[in-house]
Amino acid sequence: DQYLSLGSRLLESVPNPYYGLINSAGSPLAQPTVQRGQLLRPFPQYTGVNAAGNGIGNSTYESLQVKAEKRFSGGNSILVAYTHAKLISDTDTITGWLEAGGTGGVQDWNNFRAEKSLASFDVPDRLVVSYVLDVPVGKGRKFMNHSNALVNGTIGGWGVQGVTTLQSGFPLHFGVNTNSSDSFGGGQRPNVVPGCNKSLSGSIQQRLNEYFNTSCFVGPAVATFGNESRTDPNLRSPGIANWDFSAFKSFPLQKEGPANIQFRAEFFNIFNRVQFGYPGQTQGQTGTFGVITSQVNNPRLVQFALRASF
Repeated sequence: DQYLSLGSRLLESVPNPYYGLINSAGSPLAQPTVQRGQLLRPFPQYTGVNAAGNGIGNSTYESLQVKAEKRFSGGNSILVAYTHAKLISDTDTITGWLEAGGTGGVQDWNNFRAEKSLASFDVPDRLVVSYVLDVPVGKGRKFMNHSNALVNGTIGGWGVQGVTTLQSGFPLHFGVNTNSSDSFGGGQRPNVVPGCNKSLSGSIQQRLNEYFNTSCFVGPAVATFGNESRTDPNLRSPGIANWDFSAFKSFPLQKEGPANIQFRAEFFNIFNRVQFGYPGQTQGQTGTFGVITSQVNNPRLVQFALRASF
């Protein structure tokens, strides 16, 4: 990193000491001259070294996990699970392309201490409520136990079940449109304007064209690293607020015994809520920086079913 002070001199062409020794087609090391910065790298005979999977990363996970469950007669139950957590690391998965919004990349491979931040998939809060309940109306239940066949066939024998999930979004991670660090293998992140409030008020729908205060991020000077952390400690992608629900009714096929026909109406994302995707996270990318253009969940899905049990 101390050689970054050379600035534009890092890109100057100088005699290549490896000329004639390295003959890989297309390699800059097979040419008579090479950029000065290449010769100042720790292993100048290589244009890149892949260190994936060699255990160089560190992470710390702490959480509070609470679960409450109530079981009722007849198989009814309610389960509430809540997790409050924090995951800090100095690196992320090497298969970041599998993540919906990618992961925070390493900026300076020579200073992993500066890469320590929230992990790209840190989730501070997650609440899941699931339930299976029989509606207490109809024959054999608390209310209208002695109803006639017509009434019982209409309003009796119903049950409901569902899962509700509420979850915080993932931390945002920023890059720059053009890497001008001249660090020969390093990345570059933007600078954060001192004292600037990065968050904006209003609903997500009101902030689709500017999800956060984009003016708080500026491009760093040439041959420098940006001061933004690997993931931002304050800005997160939109979270999850999803309700799945189903209602079912059983019709007995005989007076006694388990045989029955069950009708089910199932609603996934019953309130048709949109889970918006990540905003543009590349500073300097005109028209997309800070703009949300995608949806990452499915719209409401309704399905009906008949099930025979015997």
